[in-house]
Amino acid sequence: MNIEIRFPNMTSTLQIIGCHFGVKAPGWSYPKHHHHLFELLYCWSGEVRQTINDTSIAFRAGDWLLLKSGVRHQLENVSNESYSFFDVHFDIDDTGMRQLLSRKPFGHIPRAIAEKTRLPEYRNEIERLLQTSLAECSAPGSDFTQVQPSFGDKLAVQGYILLMIQELMPLLQTNDETANGEGAKQASAFEADMAHAIEEKLRSTVYATGAVEEIARELNLSRSQCTKVFVKIYGISPRQYMSQLKLSEAKKLLIGSDMTIEAIAVRLGFGSISHFSRQFRRWTGLSPNQYRPKHSVQQPELPVEPLSPKRMSDG
Repeated sequence: MNIEIRFPNMTSTLQIIGCHFGVKAPGWSYPKHHHHLFELLYCWSGEVRQTINDTSIAFRAGDWLLLKSGVRHQLENVSNESYSFFDVHFDIDDTGMRQLLSRKPFGHIPRAIAEKTRLPEYRNEIERLLQTSLAECSAPGSDFTQVQPSFGDKLAVQGYILLMIQELMPLLQTNDETANGEGAKQASAFEADMAHAIEEKLRSTVYATGAVEEIARELNLSRSQCTKVFVKIYGISPRQYMSQLKLSEAKKLLIGSDMTIEAIAVRLGFGSISHFSRQFRRWTGLSPNQYRPKHSVQQPELPVEPLSPKRMSDG
C-alpha cells in the first residue's frame, strides 16, 4: 500500500522594511506617526513612553511591542540613559496570520513573559548576523550604516522574523492586557459574520472588477459600512484584501502554469499588462518575469516605472 501525507500548497510573501538596531540619547522623542506595515519593537535598555492612539504605556528593557499597521503612535525617552532597541517593519500576505496580527491595535509583551519564549534567542541571532555584516562593511558610518548581508544571511533574517511571528501568535491570543488599556471595542458576532461573508464573496470574485461595490450592495451595506466592518475583523480594507488575493493568485499562476503574463493579467481583471506588472512589483519587489521560475515560459520584459518601497495599494 502506498501512502502520501502532504502539507497544503503555500505561496506567501514576507516583506521586511527597516530592520535595524539603534541607540537614542536621553530626551530623544519621535512625533506621532503611523506605518503601512506591522512594526515589531524590542527595548534593549532605557525606558520609552509609547503613546498609542490615546493610550500610554511604559516600554522598558526586555519588553516587546507589536503595532498593527495604520496605528498612530509616538515615542519619548523618559529615562536618564540611552534607549537602545531592535525594530523591524514587516508585512505578510497570509490571510490567517494577518487576521491574528490585526486583532488588536497593539500587543505589549512584558519582559517576564517574553523571556519564557524564544523571542530573545531569535533577536540574538539577528544581532549576530548584523555584526557579521558590519564587520565586512568597508566603510561603516558614525551615525548610520547600511550593511549588505550575504544571500544566506538574508534568508536567515527572513527565517528568524517568521519564527518571531510564530512566537507572537499565542501571546497575542492570550494576552488581554492591551485590550483593557486600549479600551478597544470588540467586534460583535454580527460584525464578525458580516466580515466573513464579505471575505467569502471577495474570494469568489477574485477574477472580477468592481467587486467591493457590488458586494456592499448585495449585503445591503454602504461602501463605508462594508469597509469599516471588514477592517475591524481583518485589519485591512476590502480593496486591499482583494489586491492581495489577486497577487496571491498571480504568484500561483506564475509558478504553477505556463500561461503568458498577458493572459494572467487578463484573467485577474487588470486593465493592462503594465498595470499588473506594476502591482506585482509593488508587492514582491520583482517583475512577473523575475518571479517566474527559469524553466517556465519566458515573456518579454516590460518597462515598469520605479516605485518607492511601500505597502501595496490598489493603484
